Amino acid sequence: MSRHDVGVFPLLDGYRAIAALMVLTTHVAFTTAEIFTPVVGPLLGRMDFAVTLFFLLSGFLLYRPWALSAMIDEPGPAVGRYAIRRAGRILPAYWLMVIVTLAVLPEIQPVSADAWAVHLTMLHIYVPGYTLEGLTQTWSLATEVAFYVLLPLIAWFTGRRSRGNPDASARRQLIVFGVFIVIALVFNALRLTSGFVDLTLTGFWLPGFLDWFALGMGAAVVSARLSLPGRVAWMERVRTLAQDTPTCLTIALALYVIVATPIGGPLTFTLATPFELLVKHTGFALIALFFLLPGFLGTWDNRSAWARFCSHPVMVYLGTISYGIFLWHLVLLRLLIEVFDLPVFGGWFVPIWLATVTVSIAAGSLSWFLIERPIQRLTHRRWGSRSDAVQLPQPSPAP
Repeated sequence: MSRHDVGVFPLLDGYRAIAALMVLTTHVAFTTAEIFTPVVGPLLGRMDFAVTLFFLLSGFLLYRPWALSAMIDEPGPAVGRYAIRRAGRILPAYWLMVIVTLAVLPEIQPVSADAWAVHLTMLHIYVPGYTLEGLTQTWSLATEVAFYVLLPLIAWFTGRRSRGNPDASARRQLIVFGVFIVIALVFNALRLTSGFVDLTLTGFWLPGFLDWFALGMGAAVVSARLSLPGRVAWMERVRTLAQDTPTCLTIALALYVIVATPIGGPLTFTLATPFELLVKHTGFALIALFFLLPGFLGTWDNRSAWARFCSHPVMVYLGTISYGIFLWHLVLLRLLIEVFDLPVFGGWFVPIWLATVTVSIAAGSLSWFLIERPIQRLTHRRWGSRSDAVQLPQPSPAP
């Protein structure tokens, strides 16, 4: 079997690195007021698009084993093992960052006891009044965790019929994900126009991002089906497009430039119109899809320039520590400003960006080597066999 068949995707560490650095860059650009610089500023300000990358990557990588298991009628990942590994991967490093941020960041002191509880339990996207500096980026992590919790149920539902029939199973899964896209569009439309819910909090909730995760899961279905015998013409055409890296990247860049114009809404906290929010949300989804296609479905053995870049050892390392970079960069940015007595929105984008990247890579490296990797090894060693975990119910194949 090829590397593609066994689910190894060598470019995706590079994509993680890009996403983490984009999140860092957009926060530095906002903090230094670089987003107000003509032309360059809006491009930097729209790098919050990296969250979309993370959501599609999660949907793709986490769902693909379940997609394949339904097509070949074999047991999917054990739920207990999946849950323990996800918890071990996410929570210890997150808890440490939250504890340090709440304890040492001067501008948020004093921190109430309930703020500690809300952030440590990742409930801050559901409870009003707990948006704290140094932790604002973690809304997307809380949304991801909601997806992690729901994913086994999604996999059970999408895989309960047509098991062992690759074409029928793939078709059913894609239909379900199409419904998810509609649910997200309806949820966002109601949220933005009805006025019956809190606009800020509901903007962080999973239903509004089901379409982004669904695109990643849909790509996983296509990838899994293409790894099996038999030809599906439209999937082959999608793979052909994915192998045309320059076209995919050009389309993604063109869409990104469009969304960076005022049509995508303001770059500050000024309230956007429903149309602007819809353009930004949908635009981000399409940009991420075209941008990631070469990593999801491309042919990596041809060693294109993009493949060489994404699989370069530096990019692979940055992708490996990307979770730590994501977690720590914002509190470190705020501490740098505090230590050097720099004014917020006072410029100095390049030196502050360089300093933030440097200390964030250092923090991400420490997080990886001291916390993330040891715990990941422990969970994979201790819960490495199916007998250690509870499995999802696997119903008999149905037409």
